[in-house]
Amino acid sequence: MFYKQSALDDIEQIFIGLLEWRTKDNRQLRMTFDEVWDYRNNLFSIGNTLDTLPYNAEAQYEMHKQYGKYVHRYKRNRRTLWYFIYDKIGENVFINKIISNYLTVI
Repeated sequence: MFYKQSALDDIEQIFIGLLEWRTKDNRQLRMTFDEVWDYRNNLFSIGNTLDTLPYNAEAQYEMHKQYGKYVHRYKRNRRTLWYFIYDKIGENVFINKIISNYLTVI
């Protein structure tokens, strides 16, 4: 399993974004540092399993195809879906981009 710098940057930006998250009246709770750290670690855990998937789904959205041939969808909760966009060379998986459903252009 290999993370390209762009995917590592994505996880770092997700981490910072969740730490700095400010809610208004949408009833979402701000996350503690420990919760954000666990969220970050969970994203790494999901990414680290991509080389064991029995099936590799091809990217469907043009935006995702810019970053890689395959995509793994991880549903974090009822609102948030993370796309792990990656390429495979032999048995090696290279994660290129991690993007949410909120930022994906369909």
